[in-house]
Order: sequence, then C-alpha cells, then structure tokens
Amino acid sequence: MEVIGEGISEETLEFFKGDELRARVFTEKYALKDKDGRVLEKTPIEMWHRVAREIASVEPEEKRREWEDKFYWMLEGFKFVPGGRIMFGAGQKRRATLTNCYYIPLKEDSLEAIFDWCKEAARTYSLGGGVGVDISVLRPKGSPVNNAAIFSTGSVSFMEVFSTVTGTIGQSGRRGALIITLRVDHPDILDFIDIKRDPERRNVRYANISVRVSDEFMRAVENDEEFELKFENERVSVKKKVRARDIWDRLVKAAWESAEPGLIFWDTVKRGSTSEYNGMEVKGVNPCGEEPLEEYGCCCLGNVNLSAFVKEEFTDKAEVDWVKLEQVVRYGVRFLDDVLDYNADRHALIMQKVSSLRSRRIGLGVTGLADMLAKLRIRYDSEEALEFVDRLMERIKVIAYDESVELAKEKGPFPAFDPEKHMKSEFVERLPEALKEKIRRYGLRNVALLTVPPVGSGSVLAGTSSGIEPIFSISYTRRSESLTKKEYKVYHPLVKEYMEKFGVGEDELPDYFVTAHKIKPEFRVRMQATIQKHVDASISSTVNLPESATVEDVGAIYFLAWKLGCKGITVYREGSREGILVTKKKKMKEVRYERPRILTGSTLKFRMPQGALYVTINSDEEGVKEVFVTLGKSGADVKADSEAIGRLISLYLQQGGKVEYVIRSLKGIQGESFTWDNGIPLYSMPDAVAKALELYIGLPEENKGLGKCPVCGKKGLVYENGCYHCIYCGYTKCE
Repeated sequence: MEVIGEGISEETLEFFKGDELRARVFTEKYALKDKDGRVLEKTPIEMWHRVAREIASVEPEEKRREWEDKFYWMLEGFKFVPGGRIMFGAGQKRRATLTNCYYIPLKEDSLEAIFDWCKEAARTYSLGGGVGVDISVLRPKGSPVNNAAIFSTGSVSFMEVFSTVTGTIGQSGRRGALIITLRVDHPDILDFIDIKRDPERRNVRYANISVRVSDEFMRAVENDEEFELKFENERVSVKKKVRARDIWDRLVKAAWESAEPGLIFWDTVKRGSTSEYNGMEVKGVNPCGEEPLEEYGCCCLGNVNLSAFVKEEFTDKAEVDWVKLEQVVRYGVRFLDDVLDYNADRHALIMQKVSSLRSRRIGLGVTGLADMLAKLRIRYDSEEALEFVDRLMERIKVIAYDESVELAKEKGPFPAFDPEKHMKSEFVERLPEALKEKIRRYGLRNVALLTVPPVGSGSVLAGTSSGIEPIFSISYTRRSESLTKKEYKVYHPLVKEYMEKFGVGEDELPDYFVTAHKIKPEFRVRMQATIQKHVDASISSTVNLPESATVEDVGAIYFLAWKLGCKGITVYREGSREGILVTKKKKMKEVRYERPRILTGSTLKFRMPQGALYVTINSDEEGVKEVFVTLGKSGADVKADSEAIGRLISLYLQQGGKVEYVIRSLKGIQGESFTWDNGIPLYSMPDAVAKALELYIGLPEENKGLGKCPVCGKKGLVYENGCYHCIYCGYTKCE
C-alpha cells in the first residue's frame, strides 16, 4: 500500500498545504536534481531564485541583480508560470533545451529526408523538446517509386515510424511530444483521418494528429460541392475529385470516436501570422497547436497567472489589480526574450538556434482565466464574461507589444524585421494607431509575442485552472503517466479554498463555479474566438463534451470555430479514449437487445487443424447482431472457447458495438494452428472469426447468405475487394 507523500519531503508537502499532486509535480518534474537524481530544491522558492538568477544572467552586468530581483518578484507566488522546460532547464547541468517545442520540416519527398527527420527529431527529444511535422510533402499511396517497391506505401505509412521515434526517446520521465499534420487536399487524407480509429488506440499512439483545412474546403463542405485532391512534384502528379462532405463526415466521425484529428484552419493561420516575410513564413505547428512556426522555429513559453491579480476576491468589491498585471506582462516579455539568449547554445540543432535568434519569436500566454472569473464573481459562460475577457486580452496585447517596442529601443529589433512588410499583417493592422507608429519608428524585439498554451503541469503546480479552459470539475480523478504515482483524487484548488473559507459544501457553491461539462460547447468556441482576436499566434484549447454528444455536435463545433475565426479546434468527448482528467461516472446501464424471431445470415466454414470452423453470422436492418462459433472435432475446452468468443462478440454488437472494431481487434492474432484455406491465411481461431466477419460484411446486401458458386454450386460465394470469391473451391471473378 502506497504511503501518501512517499518520496516527497515534509517541507515540500507543507509548502503545498498537503496537496500531494502539486508537491509531486514540483519534486519530480521541476525541482533541481544532482547527477545522481537527488532532489536539491525542497520548495518552489528555491526554484524561483534559480530561474530568476539564470535568466537575468544574460542582461548587462550592471543590470543583472536588478532584473534578478524583478524576475523573482514576478515568479513568486506563481504570478508568472514559465514553460516547463524553463523551470526544469535553467541552471541545469544536464544538456536540456529551455524551449518547449519546435517545428522540424520534412525537406523533400524521399526516404533520405524521412530518416533525416527522424534523426533531427530524436536529437531534439533527447534534450527535452517536442516536435511538429507536416507530411504533405510525401507522395500519396500507389504513386510510382524508383526502387524495388514499385509503388509508394504513401505518406500515412510513415506516421508509425515518426510515432515510434517519439515514444522511444525518453525525457526524464516524460515521452517526447509530436504532432503530425496533413493538408486536407492531399490524396491520402482519408487514410490519415482513419489512422487512429483502431479500437485499442494503438496506432500512432505517441503523436497527436490534425488536418490542415483550407477555406476552399470548408466552403465546398458548406455548399456540398466536389473538392479536388491533388499532389504534384517533379516526379509525381495525382489529381482526383471527391465530394467534400464525404471527407468532412469521415473526419467528424473520427473526432467523435477518438478525439482526433483536430483541425487547423490553415488559411486563417496564414492571414493572422505576423511573420510572412524574409524566410519566417509559418510552415507548421508545435505539438499542442498554439504556435504556428517557421522551419526550425521554437516555442519560448511563459504564462501570466490571471488568478493572482484579483483584489477583494469573491466580494462585490472584487476587481483586477491592473497595475500589478501590467508589471508582470512587461517583465514576462523581457524574461522570455532573455530566455532566447540564455538558450542560444542549448538547442539540439544549429538551425534551431539560427531561427530562434533571427525572429526572436516568444509566446507570452495566460493561465487561470476561469479562476479569475470566479474570483470576480463572473460566470464563465455569460455575455459578461465575453465582454470582460475581450477588454482584458486587448489590454494584455497592447502592453506586451508596447514592451517589445521598448526592448527594441534598448536592444534592437529582431534581425529579420522589415517595418513595411511587418505592418501589412492583419493582426498588426488592428493595433492602436499610436502603437503602430511606435513600431514603425523603433521596430519590435519579437516577430510574434502572444499565445495560449494548455499549461498542463504548470497549472497543476500553480494550483490554478489551466490556460483559458473552464474549471474542469469540482472534483475528479487525474491520471499521470510521467509521475511515480499514476492516479490522484483532486479537488479544484480554488473550489477547495472557497469551501474552507466560507464553510460550505459542494452543493452550496455559487453558480459562478460552473464546470466544463455544464457549459454549452458553442460558448466555448465563442470564448476562444474572442481571445484569438488578441493573440498573434494561436490557442490550445479543448472543447470537453459529454459522452452523449453526437457526431453532429462535433461537426457543428468545428464549423462554428471556422466561421468565428479560430485558428484551430479540438474536441474531447468523454469516454472516446482514456483521458487524463476523469469525472465521476454514472453506473452504466445495460442496453437490452430484443431479438426478433427471425434473423437472416450466413454460415462460413474454414478448415482448421482442430477441425472445421463454422461461423454463423446473423443480421437485422441495423447490421450484424449475432455470431455463433463452432469448432468441430476438438476438445471440450476448445469448444467452450469458441462458444465464448461468439457470445462475447454478440453481446458487444447488441450493445451498439461495431463489427469493424471486432475485426480489427481479432484479425492477426497468432496461435499455434496456422494454416491456409483456399488462399486465405488463418493464424488462429480468433483470426479466422475476424476473416469470416470480414468476408460476410463484404457481400452485397442482396446476396448475403445467397451467394452460389458457378463452379462448385455451393453457397459460398462472397464479395471482397472488388472480386467474387468462393470460400469452398477458390473460384474468383473480379469486376
């Protein structure tokens, strides 16, 4: 039995007031350790001193102590939460980058480029950075290749290679982070959408995936028009037209089933980018999607904890401490700009250094928005909240940009700055006139300044709501793969604080403690769109949906996000895959299947070493509902196993399960009884059952159970992959 707080010092637990999750996140993720792994910092106070001292070390010698003190004041009490790599890496003796993530390009459509990418990504992972990649440069499946393969296996076939590299390279208790994207008009788009729909979610498990969607595609969906898929380089040219809604329906269904793929509205990203000139054009995104990046560009992240800037909280006098907030925003811009210099020789690749210093891109974000609103007694899902957040983010934007100008006056603008080209950005054009005039005159220190990361572990450490997300739940179970203890029962810290302060229970909380599942998804999109107006990069935010949400609900959310000008959107329907945050589950109700008197179907026979395997498959108008499995001339145990597998499949299908998932789960299972039957390899009894189901669902509806072979006369004619095939005599005829 695990002892609470095992491996955590009493001093650490005391600092976090007994909150084991926060204490463990600090100790295991961010506290400085010696080369043998011994913890050298007992509380965040020591970490704040270390980080402030190290980052201020790049300032002129006569100003270092001044900025060390200012940075410490900013960090103290979690008023500012640097990116996790900064908290871990500043002052670290090990080789470690302080920038969270990078975009690494696939340089060309070749095997050499693919494995060059793997090498560069592996080196980046080894120093703690995550990676984004776009595979649209790779030729589609079936294209000719100049090697023994004759035809290409396609862009999607290499995703597992990229995922495996990511999952293999360790990062001090955490795996590498990867996002793989593909253009919506790439001929492999349907395979890309389906890649993570396997029932056990094993495919490409160490990567997120998102589709880069164009305005042209969205309009084609809206108008139910054809859409051209195309790929062209000097060796390959592929073009074909499809119905846009066929792609859209597949995409939305996949997101409903497995929370992926997400969408990146690429035309919106490009229009809103401030770096579309002088080789800084954005080519991809980081693993969470909040930073569109140039080739080898990096994320230099830190977050203003909005929850820390409310005076007279929970009272009718509650208000924002604007003076203190402005100080932290200004110090935060300078802090992140200094991180770029401190980290210059800590990147894995020389091109990462070149890119980071040429554009000096930073990502000043926010966290604790939901907690700030609660302290101000504003309900998250209200018009009042939208109006307040609009004013708040406008103010933060103007302060951050003004500070970047002041830094440019002091230290010079970023090297690739071109005032005429920079001022053409739609985002810059919307800035106040006085600020734009300052930019023209003095330049900017940073090509882009603002983002909204998810702030996962950082928000846990600070004890606040994450990013711009609403409070997830009053209490929940949190799972972690990167901590020694894997599961935690958690009360949201602000809720716990309120209940203790006012002596109330969960049922007595005021309505401004609204949680994610009680907020309409459409409102979440409106909140994200409101904030996006004031963010020059992008936003990482997930719309949490109840398990009862429909496919149509997901489609409506995606479409609204595009209409309102979001740069990307992701949904998570509870139960669609194993989550990190898990709410209390209601007891599952069994769906009682009322079997009609008559079901129609077929019996398929395979010859196995144990005897003849008979698989009887019965359907109603909704699809397959019964499977009976009998293995003749075998022992009682084998017969029992075959009967059991049929019963379990039937129960699953009668509860609404999908026969395709049964096939994917069973197909390929290997045993000791491998054999061939009329050209079909049978690896085991479960594999044979899967192949019987596969043959059955391939039959035209009018022929299920009726296919008579013209050669042997038996009812064993099935339809598969465009061909009729007799399972008895092997007769084949293709259309």
